Amino acid sequence: MQPPMPSLTPTWHNDIYPAIDYTNAHVSHEGETAVITGSGSGLGRETALAYTKAGAKTLILVGRNTANLDETAAQVAAISKDVGVKTVTADVTEESDVKKIAAAIGDGNTWNVLMHGAGHINAPAPIVQADVADYWTAYEVNVKSTILLAKHLFPTAAKGASVVTVPAGAVAFPAAMTAGLSGYLVSKLALIKTIEYLAVENPDLNVTAVHPGMVDTAIFRGSGATPESPMVHMDTPQLFAGFCLWVTRPEAKFLSGKMVWANWDVEELKGKEEEITSKNLLNYVWNGFPFACLDDLTCL
Repeated sequence: MQPPMPSLTPTWHNDIYPAIDYTNAHVSHEGETAVITGSGSGLGRETALAYTKAGAKTLILVGRNTANLDETAAQVAAISKDVGVKTVTADVTEESDVKKIAAAIGDGNTWNVLMHGAGHINAPAPIVQADVADYWTAYEVNVKSTILLAKHLFPTAAKGASVVTVPAGAVAFPAAMTAGLSGYLVSKLALIKTIEYLAVENPDLNVTAVHPGMVDTAIFRGSGATPESPMVHMDTPQLFAGFCLWVTRPEAKFLSGKMVWANWDVEELKGKEEEITSKNLLNYVWNGFPFACLDDLTCL
């Protein structure tokens, strides 16, 4: 379809398509180990099913609700009895729990994919009226957890392993359009910059922030949006899951450290690789500074 908003690619998708279909050999993850947080529901659960169909050997499913994790594990088993599944009931904001996730990988073992889908949106409100504890929880879940996972899981990453986190596309919108959502969106902006640093500091890894589109999840509803809201063009969770399969493949390494939208066509993205890398696109910077020397600051 035609993009309903500014788009890096001419083609915009709302649903999965052949290039990122779970069974497409070009997005295979045969024999790999994937760690998926937030996998008890929504995007995390669908991503677990995607990696199952794409040939993953081992899934480590992480979430706060044991019953929900067990349901995801059952859905995985219904697809393939050959996938080894471990469930870890954990709060990713607690370092002791993140250590449990690392332990589930096992001594001497490595992982290939980390999809960090856990997230939190605080109740929408102007800053001066916000519940500060709830407001700060957005930073704990969206930012602190990412740091903890990097600290405890990156040392056991396989060569060329990939990491996906889930930002929010609305960070690009003017504040006047998103008043009341500062806790969620500013924490997501901090997440995006954290990913940029992790990519620079861990050049052997592919670390990407992927906006999933408009998917009907608890966080989507928590923002106050509904599928009937103005300017909302709903997307399927399969679109995000299939995009994850592609962006965690070696050919997508040129996007490491950047934020992308799952709606963008992957073939057209590949065609823009030189432009994206040479012009430092898809990173958040102070527009216009430092003018002629963005990469090395030699003009300062």
